[in-house]
Amino acid sequence: MIAKVIIFVLIIAIIYFFILPKFRSKKPSGEEQSFVECSKCDTFVELKDCTLRNGKYICKECLK
Repeated sequence: MIAKVIIFVLIIAIIYFFILPKFRSKKPSGEEQSFVECSKCDTFVELKDCTLRNGKYICKECLK
């Protein structure tokens, strides 16, 4: 009887620790892309493609 309980607990532990984590939501791999709105042309551009000037984001096209 005790052997059946131990086997049952082991099966539940295997499912919980090895199978269920594969179905949980994963964080996206790599960098996340952050978009901000240009204060001049009102388009959304990546954060790395814009400049912060006077507290507002301005895209590289508007800087020209």
